[in-house]
Amino acid sequence: MELTPPVLPAVDRILVIDDDDDCNFVTKLVLKQAGYKGQLTCLTTVEQALVHLRGEHAKPDLLFIDINLPPFSGFDLLHTCETEGLLPNGHSTVVMFSSSNRQHDINKALSFKSVSSYVEKALSVEAFQRISLDHARRGSNENPPTP
Repeated sequence: MELTPPVLPAVDRILVIDDDDDCNFVTKLVLKQAGYKGQLTCLTTVEQALVHLRGEHAKPDLLFIDINLPPFSGFDLLHTCETEGLLPNGHSTVVMFSSSNRQHDINKALSFKSVSSYVEKALSVEAFQRISLDHARRGSNENPPTP
């Protein structure tokens, strides 16, 4: 008898929070190149992100957050989301997404309990595939198949 591998959850919804329109454009191109066909929402401010995350929207599968979001920061957004119980939410994989490669920023990002990884801009197809696989693994660990 052959065992078939479990079906892993797909990435259907991505939320990008980045104030740089050029970066958002490049991210869209990379996702298209990677074959992503789901819903992509790009927001440019912490305020927009909080309204979205507090609302009745479906939770994103992947959440990319930039560090620099003037006048606030991605760290401010994460702090507020964790304080309000919006993150971690048991569904979304949160990725800090920044042009900074400073170890201090990486360590600070990874100190948030909701952040699963840190990706330096610009997003690559390989990074997206790795993050998607990580999300699928997390989903299968949180919802193990029943015998």
